[in-house]
Amino acid sequence: MKAILEKGRVPLALCFCFLSALALCMQFSEPELSNAARDSGILNMMENLRLSLDGTAVLSSFVAAALYFLWRHNRQESQRRYVLLPVCCFLMAGIWLMARSFAIDNTLQSLTSGWGQVFKSGVYLLGSAWFLTQLGIALDLFLEQGTDIRTGSGRLLGFYRRHSFLCPFLILLCGCTLPLALVYPGGMNADSWCQAGMYFQVVRPDWGLYEFTSHHPPAHTVYFSSIIALGRKLGSADLGLFAVMLLQAGMHSAVFAYALHTMRQLGAPRYLRVLGLLAAMFSPFYVTAYPTVVKDNVYSWAILLFVVEVICMLHLGRDYWRSGRHMALLALGILGSMLMRNNGKYVIYPMVLLLLILFFIQYKKTGVLRRAALCLLLPVLAANLIQSALMSHYDIEKGSIREALSLPIQQTARYVLERGDEVTAEEKAAIAAVLDYDNMARDYYPMESDPVKDAFNPSATAADVLNYLKTWLRMGLKHPMVYVKATVNQSYPLVYPFAECNRLANGTLSRYHLFAAETIGIHDVEVAPRLNNIRNEFNADLFYLPFTGLVCSIPVHVLVLMLLCCYALSRRRWCFLIPALPLLLSVGIILLAPGISGTPRYAYPIVYSLPVVMAYYCSLAKKE
Repeated sequence: MKAILEKGRVPLALCFCFLSALALCMQFSEPELSNAARDSGILNMMENLRLSLDGTAVLSSFVAAALYFLWRHNRQESQRRYVLLPVCCFLMAGIWLMARSFAIDNTLQSLTSGWGQVFKSGVYLLGSAWFLTQLGIALDLFLEQGTDIRTGSGRLLGFYRRHSFLCPFLILLCGCTLPLALVYPGGMNADSWCQAGMYFQVVRPDWGLYEFTSHHPPAHTVYFSSIIALGRKLGSADLGLFAVMLLQAGMHSAVFAYALHTMRQLGAPRYLRVLGLLAAMFSPFYVTAYPTVVKDNVYSWAILLFVVEVICMLHLGRDYWRSGRHMALLALGILGSMLMRNNGKYVIYPMVLLLLILFFIQYKKTGVLRRAALCLLLPVLAANLIQSALMSHYDIEKGSIREALSLPIQQTARYVLERGDEVTAEEKAAIAAVLDYDNMARDYYPMESDPVKDAFNPSATAADVLNYLKTWLRMGLKHPMVYVKATVNQSYPLVYPFAECNRLANGTLSRYHLFAAETIGIHDVEVAPRLNNIRNEFNADLFYLPFTGLVCSIPVHVLVLMLLCCYALSRRRWCFLIPALPLLLSVGIILLAPGISGTPRYAYPIVYSLPVVMAYYCSLAKKE
């Protein structure tokens, strides 16, 4: 029986290699078919597939062969039975299938518009699921085998081994000099200009006063705007903005150097530390962050610092709470995570609660428990007190609740677009009390909720919002698939690697906020415009080149995170899930956000923290 099963594996694997090659190489849009194919289901499938693969026979054959050798390698090296991994990969393939159709026309019609499309949908689902599973097994084998690169000796390596924090810190700091010089006085995105307009009380002729609200984190607004204000007092707002850039370059270098230092202490593979250093020096997600004022940058560095400290807690045990340096860095990570972005509390609160429960079980009735509780709770309390003090001192108005309703609003808009004829008068009245119902279907943009959300009624009461949420829930129960489509259509670039999320901040001035720049006194100084354009083009090219494109792909980071969690659950490495939780919570926050397409900065907490989380997983694997 075993021999029969063994003989059947090769033809089955070849079949899945064939399906995977088709899935990766075929065009998914429906081609123009002949009249004969339209009248016959079999001809429809055959002609549709042939036209979808036109000109890709050699490529698909190479892909199929490569996948077969990958399967052979996995079968020879691994004796494990994977159960959870194929299930997760099948679910992910389902999202990929929906994404292929959404990428065509923001609907799912391409999946079932004809027999040929139905056939291609089945091929794509099975082929992608098998492809992801084999990649997942290969990554698991690579991590478990402890493969690493060899290093020699030399003065630089000797210096690094003696100073594993100082060495990467100096390298990263030196790497910051050229980008900082080229973008002088610094970059600011639209949100940052709004924040500066709030702080400096700018009055625009077309908008009026920039009202100071907590829509953007007050602490971040005051932090960078006060430095610009100091520069103005000293004679130049440009110098004030450049001082912010210098401070951010220092934060960037220090936090990532500390993460690399911790990775070495964990015994992380050298290739992972080298890749982490190269990414921090050259990846567009890193090198366009510190020369730009964006709340997500400082917040993401704070999340990384917090994740590193959580890993150190687990790695050092009781000794962690005897280190004043670690406890100070932990407090700094919590404060930065909560103050630099409004949704940071949705990461910190669950993590603090989880850690307190774990420490209560582990350190019950000891002084360690009291110290841990104080180190976790005092920064949370301090962050809330600082927030309240800033709100009171600057007379900041509370931001609209619409930001928390981004996903429900997007789902409601899709429901009105697709099922508007089924909306009752009562439901319409409940929606109209909060949103612009009449223009909702017209304003709906599948990839982003802002066009519909911007029409939120500022006069809506708490009772109106509650009534709307009840209506939203009832409508979702009637047609849940509409809500699923709205969610996946908006967020599929988070996990679908064939849709690039590569919009980066490269300039100082925003065409929407030129008046604010003139009022504050910030200018777009072109130090070396040609060289800066080359730098920007180089950053853009990295998204599409082999290997570098993987490091610059948000979906790759998210998929690796999901795979690591699958491995940890399968092997019962529960400790890994603790530092991975902030990243998973960040994924959840992105799903509730206005949209990830064109806004990669939302995923920076995941991108920045993944290398050290991966290092911790390798450390656990090495211990076993």
